[in-house]
Amino acid sequence: MRRVISAGLTLALLVAVAVGVGDLKPAPIRAVDVFHRKCSNCHGKEGSMLERGFEQKYASASELREVVESMPGAIGMRTDELETMVAYMRAISRGEPFLIWTVRGATAIEGEVSPDDSKVQARAKGQGLKVVRAAANRWRVELPRGVSLEDVEITAQRGASRTTLRLREAPYSHTK
Repeated sequence: MRRVISAGLTLALLVAVAVGVGDLKPAPIRAVDVFHRKCSNCHGKEGSMLERGFEQKYASASELREVVESMPGAIGMRTDELETMVAYMRAISRGEPFLIWTVRGATAIEGEVSPDDSKVQARAKGQGLKVVRAAANRWRVELPRGVSLEDVEITAQRGASRTTLRLREAPYSHTK
C-alpha cells in the first residue's frame, strides 16, 4: 500500500512540475510593433524623441505605469499589455536593447528586438541556437529536438549595451 501511495505522490509531483514548466507563454502583445504604430509619431522611432533616463523622474514604478497608461496609444490596453509597454519604456529610458518573445510555434519561437540594429544571439544549455532575422526588429529561433523553452536565453547587444532574456523568467526584458 505504501508503494502505491508513494508512486501516486511521485506521479502527482512529476505532473505538477511538468504543468508548471509548460506554462511559459509569449508576451500578450508585440510591444515594438505597438510602439511603432501608436507612439512613434509623438515619441520618435524607438523612442528617439524621449529624454534618456526619463523613468528616473518618477518616484515609483507605479508612477511610470500611470504615465504610460495616460498616453493615447495605451487606450484600451489590458493590464498585462500595459505592463509589457512599461517594460519597453524602461529599456528606452535606459538606452538598452529590449527583447520580447511573441510567438510560440511547434519548433521555433519568434519575437522582437529594439533598437532594430541590435545583434541577437540565442543559447540553450551552452549550445548556440540559430537566429534568423525576419525583419529589422523581428527574430526567430529554431528549437532543436531536446531543447526546452526553459533553457532558452536570448541576448541583444548594441555597442557596449547588452540585454539577456531568459524565457523561464519572463517573456520580455526590463520587467524591473
